[in-house]
Amino acid sequence: MTYIEMLVPPFPTLIKGGYAVFEKGTKHFKRTFTVFDLIYVKHGELFITEDETPYTVGEGQYIILVPGFEHFGHKGCCVKTEYYWLHFSMPNSYELVEEGIDNWSDILLAEGDLTTPSSYRFCLPCFGEIENNNYVENIFENLMSISHQTPDYQLRQQLYFQEFLLHLQKEACKIPSAAEKVVEEAVKFIQDHYTEEIKMEDLSQAIHFHPDYITRCMQKIIGMTPNNYLNQYRLNEAKRMLAMTDEKVANISQEVGIMDPTYFSKLFKRLEGLSPQEYRRIILRKK
Repeated sequence: MTYIEMLVPPFPTLIKGGYAVFEKGTKHFKRTFTVFDLIYVKHGELFITEDETPYTVGEGQYIILVPGFEHFGHKGCCVKTEYYWLHFSMPNSYELVEEGIDNWSDILLAEGDLTTPSSYRFCLPCFGEIENNNYVENIFENLMSISHQTPDYQLRQQLYFQEFLLHLQKEACKIPSAAEKVVEEAVKFIQDHYTEEIKMEDLSQAIHFHPDYITRCMQKIIGMTPNNYLNQYRLNEAKRMLAMTDEKVANISQEVGIMDPTYFSKLFKRLEGLSPQEYRRIILRKK
């Protein structure tokens, strides 16, 4: 197993990210990049060779392709494949090593003081499988769904990217926290039932934790309350429908679980900075 070893801070810098779909038979193109390319497969599988080593990246797995190494698809997808990709650079030097970190406490190299920040050592696997898929895919969704109309959108994306790297290191050390497990269950319940009316009592009964504890866990791990997450997830689904269908806004509102179209439009504008109709016009214009 190859690991990327680096010192943080500063964290690696996100350059750009996206979501792509390969139809059956499509191959990843050949290139040698000057930046890192992380690929996470949501559905299907990719067949990628890097530096003459072939990899099969399946559902829930990721690969970090290293600058300077040629990579290409050595075989077409057997099924329709959906994946997220992130291009990033490393502000500090890094090394490719053969051993990672087993103990979470070993990431701390030096404690900071009033004038010097703490120093940490990260060892991220170049190829691996995500255990908490819902949590990670939520990070990707949030990162991709930030409106590009605001001047600070790339800074906000960087925060989600750092959160993803931190989680990747935690999973490499095999230490999901109790709070992360609660969040994983809560997120799964919300995603499975977002088209219905969801009350905190429903969520509490479903995953057997007190509503206040669930809220604290979600605020700590993903930075939002269950209701905030539900609204964001509903709007992410609505944005897909606005971009890919001709459905009326009122119908889309009901399909994502918001029965009042007026409230839906107000919520959409408050969180996205523009109305559903304006969002649809911008997306269609870009297409």
